Amino acid sequence: MPAAKEAGPTTALRRRLRVALRAGMICVAGGLALCVLCLWWPSPSAPLPEAANSRLIVNARIIDVRLGSAGSPTHVLVEAGRIVQVGPAVKAGAGVPVFDAAGGYLLPGFWDMHTHAFQLSPQLHFPVSVANGITGTRDMMDCPQDRDSLIACVADKRRWTRLADTGRMTAPRFVEVASFYFEDPAMTPAQAAARAAVYRARGVDALKVYNKVAPATYLRLAAEARRLDMPLVGHLPKAVRLDDALQQGQHSFEHAHLLARHCFRDADHWRSGALDQLDPIELTERMVAGYDAAACQRGIDAMRAAGSWWVPTHVTREEDARATDPSFLDDPRLAYLDPLSRWAYKDDLAATAARYPGPRGHAALNRYFDHGLALTAAAYRAGVPVLVGTDTAIGGFRFHDEMALLVRAGLSPADVLRAATLDAARYAGKEHEHGSVEVGMLADLVLLDANPLEDIAHTRRIQAVFMGGRLHDRKHLDDLLAFARAQARSPAVAAKLVWGFLRSPVSAEL
Repeated sequence: MPAAKEAGPTTALRRRLRVALRAGMICVAGGLALCVLCLWWPSPSAPLPEAANSRLIVNARIIDVRLGSAGSPTHVLVEAGRIVQVGPAVKAGAGVPVFDAAGGYLLPGFWDMHTHAFQLSPQLHFPVSVANGITGTRDMMDCPQDRDSLIACVADKRRWTRLADTGRMTAPRFVEVASFYFEDPAMTPAQAAARAAVYRARGVDALKVYNKVAPATYLRLAAEARRLDMPLVGHLPKAVRLDDALQQGQHSFEHAHLLARHCFRDADHWRSGALDQLDPIELTERMVAGYDAAACQRGIDAMRAAGSWWVPTHVTREEDARATDPSFLDDPRLAYLDPLSRWAYKDDLAATAARYPGPRGHAALNRYFDHGLALTAAAYRAGVPVLVGTDTAIGGFRFHDEMALLVRAGLSPADVLRAATLDAARYAGKEHEHGSVEVGMLADLVLLDANPLEDIAHTRRIQAVFMGGRLHDRKHLDDLLAFARAQARSPAVAAKLVWGFLRSPVSAEL
């Protein structure tokens, strides 16, 4: 029998290639199967509060946000989610649970007045918000279409609020939902009017304008907002003067850019595009150095007279100013961000650092940031109502940073607490049931172990949160944070986010 022919190097190479190809196909198939499994894996629910929505809270010092004062220890009786009695002699009926506040400071739940909700916010964002005492939220970007695979739509937000109202979900209440933003400079007035009607029919509360919308389109949109009885909110478009926007009835303005740009003595040239060729650093320097005090005061007075609201979101300008700060880039709270959000957050900071390079760029952004703080204080002192909003990825934690920045600007802790609670409720027309610890109010409450009127940093010292009287004690709040942190590391969450991002028509805008 002839001897077997020895395999040559070419044959051996082919054998190895076939083995490698099979292994690669197995890996690809396994990876695809894992991705499909992650996409179909059910999303877990955050821990729920205690079921009881009636209880007696004893030994609590109530923070009166109207007067800016803390009372003596007293008792608060909650029945079916509402405060029904307040006083040191109040007693609970048989079977009503009692919670001892141990002399802590009880105040209304905080409202974050500039947020963005996503389809996975119930896993990633809402637990962090509630754990930071946020019981109400104003959402500033709805879907452009009826449904979206990435961002939450108004129907989702209404459903989540109903579930939170009944203790079946841990989430803040949505107190206002703004439309997807009007931004396209080529959008005609007629197109804007038609789009506004679609958003109104969908159930959105407000119409949001952005930076590039044309003046004629803005005017038509403002008219439609009045006709539809929907507030016009959002940015001040670059080509629209503040006085004109106020005359058209824009109800709120977002971000600290508002007055920094309006109070610039060359504001009209900037709005016309005549300064577009300037280096970003030079333009930022000129906006600060070219401060026009008289024009600024006129703008502030007009805002007060018009009754418009301002949500400066100073934390967003702080992110610009600290874009190269290692301690900021390595903020341990970033552990609560999913990989996609963490990448986007750091990519934004890197883009800012590249746009404003070197010590001069860093100095320009810091001066602009400080300038914005000073202008906020001036507006507030003149009577312009200021609200607390974050517009940032780790908004739950950054809400407390925003409150601290408002104190740094010159507001008192009492001013800031009022802005974060009662004034927010007034903005939404809900002060009859939110914003204070009084009989008849919904029992959305935060308990602190130190007086925030003495130091605004004490708002971080949360011992309990009540949503409609339902209790999240300190252990439960820690469980919420642990849940959110685990979800941020979940492969299933990462796969769903990426898949949602790739399928969403909004992804190109983010």
